[in-house]
Amino acid sequence: LFNTLNSISSLIRTNPAKARTMVIKLSHILRNLLQGHENFISLREDLEFIDNYLDIEEIRFGKDKLRIEKEIDAATLGCLIPSMILHPTIENSIKHAIAPKIEGGRITIRATRHQDRISIEVEDNGVGMEEEEIPKVYNSGIGISNIIERLKVVYHSDYVFSVKSFPGHGTFTHIEIPIQEGTREKVG
Repeated sequence: LFNTLNSISSLIRTNPAKARTMVIKLSHILRNLLQGHENFISLREDLEFIDNYLDIEEIRFGKDKLRIEKEIDAATLGCLIPSMILHPTIENSIKHAIAPKIEGGRITIRATRHQDRISIEVEDNGVGMEEEEIPKVYNSGIGISNIIERLKVVYHSDYVFSVKSFPGHGTFTHIEIPIQEGTREKVG
């Protein structure tokens, strides 16, 4: 939020149109967050939320420094997933993998459906990390540990959350969960 507001502040004089776009995107994000959280949302809705966030980050970094690719199977868009499981993973890719690289990088978001399961992947070509650093990802920070805890509560042991990383080549996060049938649950 503060990085976005600082970016908007600096763009107001130099590029008012971009500043306006950022304000609109930020308002969409805040509206979504303030309306109450759904336990489950469609992948389509989660991607729309992520798009607003990524649009802001692309403006902050520049389209030449942050490239976003999506490989989304249309059969996954209506699948219900726990809300906000993509955002922390993508935010980590930007903050820890892409931002440290002078030349920037790419984040690829994939979703595929295999019978009664959905597989979601976030891959970046950022700085990567050493193998001994990977266990820290699962326990440090609020975002990833929150995702794992929520997956445990909802799916018990019937989920996959894994992180692979290679120094200088990037990080690959894989989430696989059963497809939820039925209607969405609202919290609050």
